[in-house]
Amino acid sequence: MVPHRPEVLALLVGLVGLLLVGDAAAQTAPPVVRWLDVRINGHALDEAAPVVEIDGQFLAPVESLAAWQLAPQDEPRLIDGRPHHSLTVWQPRLLAASQTLLLSVEADGFVSRRLPWQASRIDIPVLETHAAPGLSLDYSFNLDRDRAGSQASTLTDLRAFGLWPQTVLHQTTLWRQGGTLPGQPRMQRLDTSLRHADPEGLWRTTVGDTLSCGGELAPTVRMAGVQLRTDFGLQPDRPQYPLPLVQGSAQVPSGVDLLINDQPAGSLSVGPGRFLLDNLPAVTGAGEVRLVQRDVQGIEQVRTVPFYASPRLLRPGVREQCAEAGRLRLNYGLPGDRYQGSIAALAWREGLTDTLTGLARVESGAAVRNLHLAAHWVPAQMGVVSLQWTGSRSTGQQGQALRLGLERVTPRYHLSGRIETAERGVRQIDGSLPPARRASVFGGWTWGRASTSLGQVWQRSAGGVAQRVFSASVQQRIGGDWQMGLSALRREQRWSVAVMFTRALERDVSLATRFQGGTDAGTAVQVQRHEPETGGAGWRLQAGSGASRAVAGWSWLGDQGRLELQAARAASGDTAERLTWQGGLIWMGDRPVASRALGDAVVARIEVAGLPGVGVQLNRREVAVTDDQGRAWVHGLQPWEDNIIGISPERLPMDMLVGLPEVRLRPPSDMVVSARFPVRRSRAALLQVRHIDGRPVAPGSRARLDAEGPGAGVPFGLDGEVFLGDLQDRNRLLVEGSGGVCQVDFELPPDVGVQPTLGPLTCRELQP
Repeated sequence: MVPHRPEVLALLVGLVGLLLVGDAAAQTAPPVVRWLDVRINGHALDEAAPVVEIDGQFLAPVESLAAWQLAPQDEPRLIDGRPHHSLTVWQPRLLAASQTLLLSVEADGFVSRRLPWQASRIDIPVLETHAAPGLSLDYSFNLDRDRAGSQASTLTDLRAFGLWPQTVLHQTTLWRQGGTLPGQPRMQRLDTSLRHADPEGLWRTTVGDTLSCGGELAPTVRMAGVQLRTDFGLQPDRPQYPLPLVQGSAQVPSGVDLLINDQPAGSLSVGPGRFLLDNLPAVTGAGEVRLVQRDVQGIEQVRTVPFYASPRLLRPGVREQCAEAGRLRLNYGLPGDRYQGSIAALAWREGLTDTLTGLARVESGAAVRNLHLAAHWVPAQMGVVSLQWTGSRSTGQQGQALRLGLERVTPRYHLSGRIETAERGVRQIDGSLPPARRASVFGGWTWGRASTSLGQVWQRSAGGVAQRVFSASVQQRIGGDWQMGLSALRREQRWSVAVMFTRALERDVSLATRFQGGTDAGTAVQVQRHEPETGGAGWRLQAGSGASRAVAGWSWLGDQGRLELQAARAASGDTAERLTWQGGLIWMGDRPVASRALGDAVVARIEVAGLPGVGVQLNRREVAVTDDQGRAWVHGLQPWEDNIIGISPERLPMDMLVGLPEVRLRPPSDMVVSARFPVRRSRAALLQVRHIDGRPVAPGSRARLDAEGPGAGVPFGLDGEVFLGDLQDRNRLLVEGSGGVCQVDFELPPDVGVQPTLGPLTCRELQP
């Protein structure tokens, strides 16, 4: 046994203490902060960054890693109260001479980013629109005359808008004069409704006459009551169905080109790291996305992703709903037009996964209760499989219905089929009987310059009546000018075959020839000129050997509407004439304005700084000219979509400046909106400037207005002349030259005309 020696033990304890003190001193050595230029994978970052060095290890603040898009690889370490992360995993190497830190980072070392795809385009700003309270009246007047006499009818559509945001009151009425059917009134109200749209929430509310939201599950019926439903059409640029997602990664900044079905769809730039592209351009059917990625060194990578997209599906979590209640409307517009029976329904559609969407609808009528359940499924990107079950119960009866559908769409062909069966106890919400059995097949394909479609329907009604319908068509371009169309139809054992040739003779003039055999056999030749969009005359001449031997028509499209005159002669020798006048009236607080009919589109009143005779363009086509008050009525705008509005600058006076060459309008539906185009008058002048001693300002000196910042302005030319725009009544001009800075104070009289010459003006010593 080793004897215990206290002096030895004390010596050992002292040595251990010295080691611990040394380690503690090393650990508490102060960190060194360096401001270094950082290069990641050879790519220099924009700014120098603080990097901490401790015992040869480099650490960076968490904010710097976030700016570099790097994902931390260790737990944070507090240095001076701020979290830092080690850079060791990325093999840092310091170049002392240039104070540059080199990092080598693999793609998985970067933060993953989700990038919304935006196709390459010029960013066109949105012009604010204003929907002031107003009224609009669309009307369509028809006067017909034949051997039996004459009759007239007028359809009117009255709208009140602007009283509440995104809210419109509708009233449509039919007025008859002359030969009416028994039981038909001279004046018949068709629809009355109050409609409100919420584009942010994608909701539309209707009170009054409307169509039920049966959608894919149930037939659409007319009703009057209250309806609250989802309307994806309020944001048409946001597809709600699943679109392909493309993933990639880059170690250095790279450019990405996107091709969809071999068609360019745009490009963008991505930084280092993993990325996920979503919100790709809307596509449907089967296809292929190709991603071509090129880095700064010219290295190219190609990634191909197959997909199948269908608007029958919804994105996961996206939900479409409808709630409605009211009374059914039967025999709309006919002598027996009436409201009868109640209706209440709830409908739901939601994306469960990227490949599965569920649907349901429950509806209740006066004597019918129905439950519909369905699903759309895309297995292995092959197509859409649809399955629907319906349970129906009515007075003393009940039954079930099944529907199975298949659909596949590709860039070259499309194919769909459906089989439906219904038991005798099944009733639709209006009490009608669905077909007992129905099967249909449709298909089509394209090759070269030709396209073909075929369809066959077999149906047996609830009463046992069988029907078969076959249809086929071929479209073929012949040469550079002719288009050939072949169609065939077989229904109830009767065939009809037709061949048509069309050719564009001029921009608005076309020639068409039709040969038809079987039912309604005959030959017809037609020459037609369409009215220009900006207004003008059109005409139509037709001659044939069938029931209609000759037709002639003339039309005129103007700012106040459209007039059409037609005359026809039948094979029997009978003649008939028709006059049609379609137009509208708009009232927005001042005097009423006669215009074209609004229809389903939107009308915009564009104001161009009170300038007459200025052409106004819609989607880069001139469609209107400003009147004496500088206003133009632009028809045909699409609601809730981007409409490109521009003006023809060559028609502007020389002293007018266009702030923006084009703007976007996204108007609400069923309204008349007004907008001011960003045009302003610019007062300009040619100035002759001299120094105090009479010398002209030297060429190359710069002149800038006092309101402009340093570095702005324009250079002087010869003889001390300079041309300036955007002048006010009183102006201060600063002249910067080799001799220093001097100033010129001058006034621009209001009656000197366009671009006058002022001077000579004296440039004096700069005053505070």
